[in-house]
Amino acid sequence: MTDLKRLFKGEHPFLSEPGFWIVAGHGMSGDPLERVPIQGKIQVSHEAGGIRTVGEMGVVSRFDPVTFQTVYEMTPSEDELALDFFQANELVGDFRGKVVVFDDRLISTYVSGDGSLTGCEVLHRMGDNRYAATGTLLEKGNLVNLWKLDLVRPAVSGSETQDDHSGRA
Repeated sequence: MTDLKRLFKGEHPFLSEPGFWIVAGHGMSGDPLERVPIQGKIQVSHEAGGIRTVGEMGVVSRFDPVTFQTVYEMTPSEDELALDFFQANELVGDFRGKVVVFDDRLISTYVSGDGSLTGCEVLHRMGDNRYAATGTLLEKGNLVNLWKLDLVRPAVSGSETQDDHSGRA
């Protein structure tokens, strides 16, 4: 598939339309699990027949704040309802996985290079400019992280471009 705007019949603007998204929500990690606020931004672009997302997330903590970047490289697969992806994550390493469309949801499953980490994330489309994301990361079957995030695409007026939003989160 070369026309990425028609990806998933254009029903999932998060991937089928290049753009900027603001991310906010909460995660849980640690032992015992501790709830922490998360905020960030994601830039989606179409490049060389694939989709690239670059995200910068901040875990807001008064004791140990952490900011990390994730980069996803997605390519169409043999299945018109799926994308293959490679994700580089500076905190936990690289992952390979698949994104599958299921009605109003994008479901991704992934595994780390050595197989010790696995996970799943569900993006539920709430409208053209909003998704609710929930996900988990497991290490050898044990919970490492979980999250619930809102992804919102800000309205862009005719005089602004997506790049005008790149410094906001």
